Amino acid sequence: MLSKNRLNALSIWLVVFAFCASGAMAQQPAVPTWQATSLWPDRIIVTLDQDPKTTFSVSWRTDASVTQTRAEIIAAEAHSRFDLGASVVEAQSQTVNLKAKEIDGTTHSLQWNTHLDSASYHTAQFAGLNPDTLYAYRVMGAEGYWSEWLQTRTAPANAEPFTFLYFGDAQDGLDSHWARVIRAAYRTAPDSRFAIHAGDLVNFGSRDYEWAAWFKSVSFIHGMIPALPVAGNHEYYDGIRNPEGGQLTALSLLWRPQFALPTYADLPPDVAETVYATRYGNTLIVTLDTMADQYFAEQAQWLDNILAASDARWKVVAMHHPLFELLERNIPGVVDTGPERRSLFLPIIEKHGVDLVLQGHDHAYGRGAVISRGGSRAGSRRQRISTVYVSTSSGAKMYGIKNDAWQAFADTGAVLQRQAENTQFFQIIRISNDAITYEAFTATEQLYDAFRIEKQSRGPNRLIELPTDLTTDRTFENTGEYVNGRYDIPPEVESPQ
Repeated sequence: MLSKNRLNALSIWLVVFAFCASGAMAQQPAVPTWQATSLWPDRIIVTLDQDPKTTFSVSWRTDASVTQTRAEIIAAEAHSRFDLGASVVEAQSQTVNLKAKEIDGTTHSLQWNTHLDSASYHTAQFAGLNPDTLYAYRVMGAEGYWSEWLQTRTAPANAEPFTFLYFGDAQDGLDSHWARVIRAAYRTAPDSRFAIHAGDLVNFGSRDYEWAAWFKSVSFIHGMIPALPVAGNHEYYDGIRNPEGGQLTALSLLWRPQFALPTYADLPPDVAETVYATRYGNTLIVTLDTMADQYFAEQAQWLDNILAASDARWKVVAMHHPLFELLERNIPGVVDTGPERRSLFLPIIEKHGVDLVLQGHDHAYGRGAVISRGGSRAGSRRQRISTVYVSTSSGAKMYGIKNDAWQAFADTGAVLQRQAENTQFFQIIRISNDAITYEAFTATEQLYDAFRIEKQSRGPNRLIELPTDLTTDRTFENTGEYVNGRYDIPPEVESPQ
């Protein structure tokens, strides 16, 4: 039994400990540990070049004090010391000021990036690689501060089948609601060779906290499965008020430092790394920037040229704003560029026989096709079609679909074939020489939509509807309660000033 003196001493110690602990908790920095920078590399992400058979890039972040660093790469082997003899690649590094952004020559304060002044971003390009080969690589922060070894595979040289992932807008609820979606996708299709993110990856494009949440949810996935990101309106929107009214828009100051993407001399510098193409096996994937409407004509000409020059068997176009909208949006001060997009891009897509167009923006699910003239009637399980169009959403923010969705586009031959509201989705797309197989899964891994596009020896593609787990359209009335909100944004960064 403890003496009275020892009990008193113990009581005092416990009081002091509790006081110190509460003080320490009160003094915790507002920036979470998974957002804070350090000498260690984080936010490691692989992106693809124009020729991913032989080249890929990796980007990462560190504390701003790290201004020079490097990466290592070697063909992966099964034995434990595969790393001996790895090649060294020097990184290109830049320091980004997180508290200010220049728009049209004027510097604007980003008041919500209150806890981090700056960070360094690094990119290493690995070139001269062998096709369809598993490579191990690692990246360094400060001298000696290495990441783990990660593995990724180069693209096949020929027409071998492959699988990729496709996500619509993440945007909101990134580390609370969206995390389950990308992780379910990885669990369902771990053999995916890359992932397309169809814009609005975050809500405010230059707010570091949101990118921190996005990368936290992605975890190691994009260190192994390359990302093909599409710039959406929220990668341009930062809540910066125009003195003359409305909002100013410019591409996120973090877009180019975070994602190393192809560039082209015949495109305006303003769309560098937001308009690009990648040839993966027998498939050409082309990404457009639908926020850069001042360059629609230049993008259309480039799209026409790159599709005409390609001998790829399959052609896929990714963009943020859908060519056929599901919603009726009349936002004050926002010009509807839909008619211009359709007038410029649709004829080129039809002319070159693009097989699949992947989109986001509407925060609902819609899939349909342009039915070929003389093809099967709408509603048939086998139809002759020219192009399939999909828009989807993976985050927490949801909108309702208008009753007459796509009816305004009947003159184009477009028919809406599957739709859903209030549902988070991920998509798995498998490409072989003769067919594209598409599956849309809910976050609970139920198959909601599925079809196959078959390439014909002559004439248009054939679309075949496939069985699914769920046959009834999901709507706000039959899916559960929905309340829009900010989800996981702390009060101190909730609203731009």
